[in-house]
Amino acid sequence: MIENKVSMNIAVILAGGTGSRMGMDKPKQFADWEDRMVIERSIDAFDQADGIDEVAVVIHPDWKDYMQAFLRFLIHRYGIEEIRTGVGGHGVTALIRGALPGKCLAIRADCDALPIREETGLPFASQNGCMHACGHDAHTAMALGAAALLQKHRDELRGTVKMVFQPYEEGGKGAPMMIRDGVLQDPKVDAMIGLHIGNIMGLQYDSGDVIASPDPVSACIYGFKATFRGKGAHVATPEQAVDPVQMSAEAALWLREMVARERAEGEVLVGSVTTIHGGVRNNIIPDTCVIEGSIRAFDQKKHDAYCASFRNFCEKTARKRGGSVEFETVTQAPSTKNDQALYERFMEIAGAIVPAEKLKQLQFAPYMGEDFAYFSDCVPSLYFYLCSKPENGPCYPHHHPKFDIREKDLPLGSALFTEFALHWQA
Repeated sequence: MIENKVSMNIAVILAGGTGSRMGMDKPKQFADWEDRMVIERSIDAFDQADGIDEVAVVIHPDWKDYMQAFLRFLIHRYGIEEIRTGVGGHGVTALIRGALPGKCLAIRADCDALPIREETGLPFASQNGCMHACGHDAHTAMALGAAALLQKHRDELRGTVKMVFQPYEEGGKGAPMMIRDGVLQDPKVDAMIGLHIGNIMGLQYDSGDVIASPDPVSACIYGFKATFRGKGAHVATPEQAVDPVQMSAEAALWLREMVARERAEGEVLVGSVTTIHGGVRNNIIPDTCVIEGSIRAFDQKKHDAYCASFRNFCEKTARKRGGSVEFETVTQAPSTKNDQALYERFMEIAGAIVPAEKLKQLQFAPYMGEDFAYFSDCVPSLYFYLCSKPENGPCYPHHHPKFDIREKDLPLGSALFTEFALHWQA
């Protein structure tokens, strides 16, 4: 067991998102489990916090390049030499080779943010219109903490640990891109572990609860964009129009009715149209109307059938009205499936760290999408949840402008990653 009183420095990628720059602010220290972690919020603060004379990071106008350089700097600072950037576009990997023979475990942390203007009021809140409203900064911090610990305890480590810092989880494309770029090879990954922090698994859990399951822990997801095309006209002459707004409205209502009908019969799914964009004035029937939404379920075959039914309805409705519809897949992922043997081993290892009353089996998986599922389709995997809610004030949901976590839960995530890496093969 790793001694708890380990001094670590962990960096959090504070802000970013597709097409945006990184926003980094001043460091924030916190009292935590054994007072053993410091989060540094800015490369500008490294000199003050750690006595570093020079920071070998070039700030690039593109946040993705900046993130890679920032992560590379931190990982190298821990003494880890085998670092690769540009994996799957903008991903970063690092190898920690143990002194003992063994297999290769990958520890995955997603790094991307969301295009949401932060309203937490925290002193380190993002200022660039993007925020970490889903806890990915915490995932990155916990993985970096594990990397620092594992590098320090290489003499106890069997085999190799591959740290995987993944971009674009929110788009559902980061994991497939990294897989295509060989992230599971050289060395070949034998197993993989990841986590999600926050309250997305349900408000019945308390901060510090560690929740896992041998069953699927995330849903199959299909995020769609449907463009209905018709014929514009003056609102005073609707008979001359082919109304795409009407087609869109019928599609939105049909999806909700289908979901309600299936759920009433005991099926497990959700689905909604979440955006409708069409028209520019109240007296013009437009040519086009665009809807976006998502359909989610846990059974892959049933999920595929639900999605096909919705597309078929939209196509029939458009033809009936004299128009057409084009579909675009915005996000797509299978469900995340845990390996039974890894689940059992994780529960044993976590049980040595977490009090029995804090180690729980997931009762109802959330309908969230998670592209870690692509990894779990390729190698035996374990994905778990770490509940974390703010100590003061209300608990806002994920993807909310005021979403936050309890920072003193971060060392536990690092400890779980570290202990699993050290003992999963024993």
